[in-house]
Amino acid sequence: MPVPCVGIFWFVRDADGVSTLLADKTSIDAAEPYGDCLTHPTGHAEFWDGLSRLGAAGLKARGLPTAPAWHEYEEFPRGRVVYWPGNQRFVIYADRRLHRHEFINQIAAEFDLPEGRYTVQADPHYRRQPRR
Repeated sequence: MPVPCVGIFWFVRDADGVSTLLADKTSIDAAEPYGDCLTHPTGHAEFWDGLSRLGAAGLKARGLPTAPAWHEYEEFPRGRVVYWPGNQRFVIYADRRLHRHEFINQIAAEFDLPEGRYTVQADPHYRRQPRR
């Protein structure tokens, strides 16, 4: 049986306009406490910076989208999955543009979230910033 995870994610758009889920995750067994919840230890900026250093060729070689080589992490809709042990529920904090079934279903599947044990909430941290 899969172990549910917490973590960070983006939906990045490629040159063809197709959105791809890009995620970094940790099983709840290895998650870090943050207040009353369990979360992934890596932040969006830190993870994206590591990906961007790989360059387009390194990202392609790993089967990852090349967006981190060309864009800033704030340019794409993003979010975070956290676990609240007190009520045994997951919360998907995400850019409001991702509050559609097509995106939420992909996130829930990627993080192995148990059906009926997660909610979706907006958070001002995860609003996309247009390219400058």
